[in-house]
Amino acid sequence: MTTGTRGTRESLAERLGSGPLPVHDAILICRLLLSAIEAAHARGTAHGSISVGAIVLDGDRPVLGAVDPVAPDTPADDVYAVAMVLYETISGRPWEPNMAPGAADWSRIPRRLRRVLRKALSPVAERRWPDASAFQRALWVPRPQDPIWPAVIVLVLAAAIIGAFVLCKPLGLCWEREPPAETR
Repeated sequence: MTTGTRGTRESLAERLGSGPLPVHDAILICRLLLSAIEAAHARGTAHGSISVGAIVLDGDRPVLGAVDPVAPDTPADDVYAVAMVLYETISGRPWEPNMAPGAADWSRIPRRLRRVLRKALSPVAERRWPDASAFQRALWVPRPQDPIWPAVIVLVLAAAIIGAFVLCKPLGLCWEREPPAETR
């Protein structure tokens, strides 16, 4: 990860001052955050605010800032907050709360992540990933899927060519050469 060296502490906001993070690093930070949030919820403890200003990078490890016991957090709120962080760390632009995903600039977000982020950033909580673990799994899965149609076309063409050679003589479809004059 290129966020810094071990022992260096800086906020994610400070790190973003030098530009967006590489996609791999941003996803890794958010997966680690989601794991920490899930663990806090499993223990029944609150966690700190989730924003680029509240996240401290301790070497390569993200740490949430101070716990805010007044701020209620639901799984849908956590998913939304981490998605806002992911969008900003990759795009270099902050996500405006309650902005419709269709109104955002997705040009710096890789295609394979757009579907995952759009769902996580839905203004309707019920349409988001149900919890931190579901969002984390979704961040593991997105990979570009190669379209299968080129392989299908190659296989169909190969089958047609092979079929033409194998079946042309029995069906009388082959073009035959005249034998040379000396063998007549």
